[in-house]
Amino acid sequence: MKNRLLIATAVLALVCSPLVGAEAAKPAAAKGEEKHSELGDRMEKLNGAWRRLKRQAADATKNEGSLALVATIKKEAEASLAFKPEYTADQPAANQAKFVEAYKTEMKKMIELVGKLEAAFKAGKNDEAAKVIAELDAQQKSSHKEFRKPKPKQ
Repeated sequence: MKNRLLIATAVLALVCSPLVGAEAAKPAAAKGEEKHSELGDRMEKLNGAWRRLKRQAADATKNEGSLALVATIKKEAEASLAFKPEYTADQPAANQAKFVEAYKTEMKKMIELVGKLEAAFKAGKNDEAAKVIAELDAQQKSSHKEFRKPKPKQ
């Protein structure tokens, strides 16, 4: 179980970090300098809250704190709907609108699952919350494969 949590956390961290919006007007970041976008910043906040939540989700005495983390995750996920993934620019022009719509659909699914997670914590059902966390991990993994820009091979 601990291995699954560790793997899921690592996957979430890897998936959330590169989801940054591409802005054509901005020049490329210099070598060694990180590119920052509003979507990337929001995903970093979401990822931080997600990691803390997963560590404490099983502890019913921390449900109040878990609900605060869920609220942060939900807020950042909802705000991310206004942006496009960086990978959009690499898609064929004819498919870009479809790609962005598919991204938004997946984000809405995530928000729906986060709502279920919130309800489970409010009801004190930490076992159910753990199941929803597993669903979110699986959804996140599949979504990041589709919408995350692949890292260049070195």
